[in-house]
Amino acid sequence: MATHFLHPLRPRVASAEAQPSARISSAPSASPVSGVPWLTVISLAVVLAFADGFWVISLRGAVGAIERTSEPFATWVRESAVMVPVYALAVLAALTLALRRFGSVLRGARAVVSSAWLVALAASVVGAGHLAVSSAVDFRLQSGLIEHMGSMSRTCGADCIARLQSDGFWLQARATGYGAALVLLTNVVVVVWMVAMRGGRLRVVSPRRGHASRVDDRVLGLAGALVGAAVIHLVVVPEHLAEWAAAGLFFLVLAVAQLVVAGAALVRPGRLSWLAAVVVSAGPVVLWAVSRTVGLPLGPEPGVPEALGIADLAGALLETAAVALALSLRSRPDRSVDAEGTHTHRTGLVVVALLAVTVVGVAGNGMLLLGGDPHAASTAQVEASSPGQG
Repeated sequence: MATHFLHPLRPRVASAEAQPSARISSAPSASPVSGVPWLTVISLAVVLAFADGFWVISLRGAVGAIERTSEPFATWVRESAVMVPVYALAVLAALTLALRRFGSVLRGARAVVSSAWLVALAASVVGAGHLAVSSAVDFRLQSGLIEHMGSMSRTCGADCIARLQSDGFWLQARATGYGAALVLLTNVVVVVWMVAMRGGRLRVVSPRRGHASRVDDRVLGLAGALVGAAVIHLVVVPEHLAEWAAAGLFFLVLAVAQLVVAGAALVRPGRLSWLAAVVVSAGPVVLWAVSRTVGLPLGPEPGVPEALGIADLAGALLETAAVALALSLRSRPDRSVDAEGTHTHRTGLVVVALLAVTVVGVAGNGMLLLGGDPHAASTAQVEASSPGQG
């Protein structure tokens, strides 16, 4: 009796055990790959960036520094365009979370609404950060102007200057808070409208057939970080050549070295290329930290700390990321594709993040955040194109 019941189950057990092995063996060959829905990401990023940029420029015109209120339309277009990669990073991160939570297909109103809320919230974080940086730059310029005017006035002493600066700080703080609320409301309306225009659907993947990428995300990130840092260094070469020829030549040689190492990391990955990446990244980061804290012992102003700007901060961030990725690659690269199908999303996040930092760094060349004379530097800051301006 027992034999009669067990015998028919043997073929079923064998076939069930054979199915996973067949799937595993066929996975390396051509198989469905969940791609990034770039059309969805880019369209949302563009609309959200320009919608939030409107509020940034509007609030700047209302309470911002007078030096930064000229040509509002051109400034809105320029800064919103610079912020598009940052919003693309936020949108892609939100869709990746939705993919992990709800799967590759959003089934039901709850999944669609939750995913749309994630996109709006992620974009609002970027918009609030945009507003905060803009307010910080405005306060810096206004505070410098107050000190400059106070030094020429006999009726407003130190207490008067401190009171005016405090009032300016709280004005910018309240403007940032109100602006963040407007940004959140605007982003919710924009995302709901765009989802409705698509018939109530929101894509988190773009199905395609092909082979998953065999490049480790860490290798791709390392090469991208080095290329981004090199591009930023090349942009600042002319101004450094004008100030100090040795500094300009240093940044030129450094940029070339970083590009060469980035190519080596992709073409011939190995311990030698990892070590070279650490050398061409860690050294500049150390020099940057010294120059912004105690000042370099050489140069036109030895021992004087340099001002902190958006371009040098972005370059240091990329080089720090390159060091961390190179050190992590001492272990064997991980070429596996995760079961959730988010490998392409993870790769996309790496690429978009590096692109966003690079674009912000290049556009922020000349924009100071801390240090220096804000009143003297205000003209250069107005001409600079960066999200730090907005």
